[in-house]
Amino acid sequence: MNKSLIIFYIIGIFSVLSISLITYFIVIRYHFRRFNGFLYFLILSSVYLIFSQFFKYHSLHYYVDFSHWTQILYNIVSSGKPLSLNQEFLVPGTMNYLSVHFVPLIYLLALPFRLWPYSETLMILNFLLMTSSIIPLYKLAESYQKNKQFGLFMVALLLWYPTFQYILLYEFEMLRFSIPIILWMLYFWKKRKTGLYFIFVILAVLVREEVGLTIMMFGLYSLLFKKRRKVGMVTAVIGLISFIIITQMIMPALRSSDGYMHIAMGSFSALGNSFGEIIMNIVKHPLQTLVLVLKPIKLANLFMIFLPLLFIPLCAPIVLINTFANFGVLLLSESLHLSYMLFYVSPSIPFIFLALIKGWPKLTKYLNKRGNKNWPKAKVNVNSPAMKAVLVGLLVSNVFFGPSPISLQFWFKDLRPAPFTTQNFHYSVYEISNHHRKAREFCKLIPDSAIVSAQHFFHPRLFKKKGTMIFPRLESLDNKYKADYVLFDKTNNYLKKGSPSYKTQHDFDVVEKDKRNWQLVKSENGLFLYKRIK
Repeated sequence: MNKSLIIFYIIGIFSVLSISLITYFIVIRYHFRRFNGFLYFLILSSVYLIFSQFFKYHSLHYYVDFSHWTQILYNIVSSGKPLSLNQEFLVPGTMNYLSVHFVPLIYLLALPFRLWPYSETLMILNFLLMTSSIIPLYKLAESYQKNKQFGLFMVALLLWYPTFQYILLYEFEMLRFSIPIILWMLYFWKKRKTGLYFIFVILAVLVREEVGLTIMMFGLYSLLFKKRRKVGMVTAVIGLISFIIITQMIMPALRSSDGYMHIAMGSFSALGNSFGEIIMNIVKHPLQTLVLVLKPIKLANLFMIFLPLLFIPLCAPIVLINTFANFGVLLLSESLHLSYMLFYVSPSIPFIFLALIKGWPKLTKYLNKRGNKNWPKAKVNVNSPAMKAVLVGLLVSNVFFGPSPISLQFWFKDLRPAPFTTQNFHYSVYEISNHHRKAREFCKLIPDSAIVSAQHFFHPRLFKKKGTMIFPRLESLDNKYKADYVLFDKTNNYLKKGSPSYKTQHDFDVVEKDKRNWQLVKSENGLFLYKRIK
């Protein structure tokens, strides 16, 4: 992290904490009202999230992390199987995507996709399912605090929580849906509706293979700290057994090649090449493990996860035990997946908000005690001022560190809170030009039966084709498949050189100078389409 970015974070963190504190004392002094109207405004204004996805897609700023999901859905609709030839190109034997990540709930999304097989369908489903999280969260908050305003407050916090917005806006994946599912699970657990609770336990472990570990932790939490022995024991067993069966039996069986290794295993190579080796090396080499876990960038991201909520979830530390499996795995990873901007932390978000709900009475009790001490003649009700202070802190966090239109990175192109090469939230990435419309025309010239090699940003437009490779690759790794068409953009969609989609004339020459194998079909406005000569 460079010095200017460190200074930016220091200023941002100081602003969040100081402005929140100032807001609290101002509200205590002047008794501002009309809070509910502002909450409703924030809730409704979060609709910007769906429009952001649309504009980003049509301006060619979506990449392969979106396109392979639309390809999987398209194949489920046409063949009933979650096949991804794009994945097969990268790792032979992984044509069945459930062998890469076990995400059987993708079949539920295939039902509306069958009626409307377009990329926009997936964006709408993503928005609706993610924002539906506010329903169980509101009910959960109200059931604990018996206060409807507090429920609305929690809803506004979630919708404007920077991590939630980053997760929703990140192209697509299935792990994010652990948020609404686990929130419903927690609500039915609180209401002791055992049947509905276990339905959502099962749904949670089917979101993606690693969620079983989080469910196991919640079972142990229920067993050890809430004395709900039967429910806790069954939940823990379901979580652990599902994780083992899925990762050690089902996923290897779905792989069509020998030598199965989980796709994420490379991120743990410092500890071993299998689950057993990793566990053994953690026990044998605790200091080495500690060095890996305590990397400053990982701890800084943990700090940033709690900052927008002013660390109030830490008032209920026992609840946060439920995040240990998710955060623990991410801390052990050599890859920077423990980021407040990435979807990998999704299974922990519901428990962070549950800790906020349960920690709130402790906070207000402390503030009331301090208020009565400092203003003995005034009857200070700190609940409303505290909510306003936290909400202001959240919005200031969004200004400095969030992706929304109120953020600094939305307005200033060179001001970015992380050096990601693909994710950009400046307003320019939402601008649709004639160049983008021309690109759509080029994609339509390619027959659906073709395999296409193209830059990342074309892939979401090509999901109905037989398969897509990332240009300049023209053959699969095992040489079984070759590209029939090549589509590239010499303007690189006006991306910077650091982008993985950025290609040089040297890359284009591989096709342009090979006139024996490639024939130009069309070129216009920097766009080129070539067809293989058979």
